[in-house]
Amino acid sequence: MQNIAILSKLRGLWRSGARNTDNPASSFGGAALIPFARARCERPVALALQGGGAHGAFTWGVLDRLLEEPSWRIEALSGASAGAINAVVLASGYTLGGAEKARAQLQDFWRTLAMVARLSPLRPTALEAVAFGPHVELSLSFMMRDMISRVVSPYQFNPLDLNPLREILNKFVDFDALRRANSIRLFIAATNAESGAARIFTNEELSPDVLLASACLPSVSQAVKIDDAYYWDGGYSSNPPLLPLIEGCAARDVVVVRLNPSGEHGMPVTAPKIQTRLNRIVFDAPLKRELDELERLRRMAAENSAHRSGFGRRVTDVRVHMISEDTLMHDVGGASQMHPDEKLIEMLHREGRASCERWLSGATDAPVLGASGTVRNVAPKSMRQRMVQAFL
Repeated sequence: MQNIAILSKLRGLWRSGARNTDNPASSFGGAALIPFARARCERPVALALQGGGAHGAFTWGVLDRLLEEPSWRIEALSGASAGAINAVVLASGYTLGGAEKARAQLQDFWRTLAMVARLSPLRPTALEAVAFGPHVELSLSFMMRDMISRVVSPYQFNPLDLNPLREILNKFVDFDALRRANSIRLFIAATNAESGAARIFTNEELSPDVLLASACLPSVSQAVKIDDAYYWDGGYSSNPPLLPLIEGCAARDVVVVRLNPSGEHGMPVTAPKIQTRLNRIVFDAPLKRELDELERLRRMAAENSAHRSGFGRRVTDVRVHMISEDTLMHDVGGASQMHPDEKLIEMLHREGRASCERWLSGATDAPVLGASGTVRNVAPKSMRQRMVQAFL
């Protein structure tokens, strides 16, 4: 009789859960419980979002499409610069109202940013936009801005450190909501301006200053003071944070949204193109370094049976994917990162959605790691063994 009573109660709980399957709340927002039937069909994913100024609108498109997909659940996000802002705006909206709220917040944020950018005295004119297209670096406004930044520092031309981005962030991000237990986990990078080391901020530490620090280009904005240190753009040191994200969440699938082209063709011969190439190398180097490091850790774990440890198993099991469009980013040009033009943002948003659609359909669903020939400069075996003993 006792067993029958227990079974009856379980059936009642099951029916109650089935009646609630239309509830849009997830484990990261809304109701505290997810119906068991829905929880089983959700596949957790972690996202690492690279920085890239206005090109972050491509990432917005990727996120916009992924949030429509009921079979995927975003467990954690990492980012630097524009990637950090996309991550925090999404997480704030999701915590307050689920996927639809997150999509609306991202859309409103980017449209507001484009509207504010219209007021910039150094934005390309309509005539320059027609004449130079994606090659903004050839416009007079860009040359003036570049020349001013080389002669006058932000401490001189902006002594009050006025930044319209602060007001926009306060409008679209609820920082208190990010500290709730049900919020998506966040890992936000900034670079210590004195040591050059990356600092990874998590939910409990996030504030407008942290995001401004993560997006602080030293030629444009004053360094941001947090605690007793000053910080610059996170893209210099961790763009985006990959290993902290892998260590800090349980999702087997980690998707990197890459804004810098993975490779270049030919040699640049003009000063603007040389500078663009240099910037891409600098801001993509941290990601390449972390991908190489992750592959080394995987090899060490396999060779030394370190996969038996918790972190060793995590490193061995994780699948890293890449969503990127090299041709597109070559075409739009590096200089356009500084100009969040409305047409550029809308175009990148569309392309980001399309790229995510291809990934979801399996057209580009190939893990980045594990393919032969993708890693260089592997440490000698004795060094690998010492690293395994120390870290795994």
